Amino acid sequence: MTRRPNALHDLMETGMKHYERNSPEAVSRILAMMMITDAKLDDREVEVLDQLRVFDIIGISRAGFSQVVRDYCDELAGAGSGSGKIRLVDKQRIDRIIDLVDDHATRVNTCGMILNIANADGNLHDSELAVFGYILERWGMTLESLEREMTRH
Repeated sequence: MTRRPNALHDLMETGMKHYERNSPEAVSRILAMMMITDAKLDDREVEVLDQLRVFDIIGISRAGFSQVVRDYCDELAGAGSGSGKIRLVDKQRIDRIIDLVDDHATRVNTCGMILNIANADGNLHDSELAVFGYILERWGMTLESLEREMTRH
């Protein structure tokens, strides 16, 4: 008989906090990952979240979102090597994070938010482009299909 892992098991195995599938926290962790992918958290990224009312859209308070960001940073620090190096772009970690969102509409909305966050500082960094491209591929989307979906609503 196979046992479904519980939240404590997940934390011990992956060093990551468990969030429910398609939850506001799961979406928030994806956004947090994108905000930190370029190795800095820019105030303009947080301002964009406020301007676009992202907290209301995904159904989380600003404080709740901030906690998810802090938890993600703690997860990154815990995953660091003995030399203190932290891999911000790690496919296995990215997969575990993005696979918690499997609702198509939520994926489309999340990708739109990611683009706004990535553009907030006026620069699309190579790491942001790489991770965003990977997310699109993993979710079976393209920029063209995303654009069609976003203009439909």
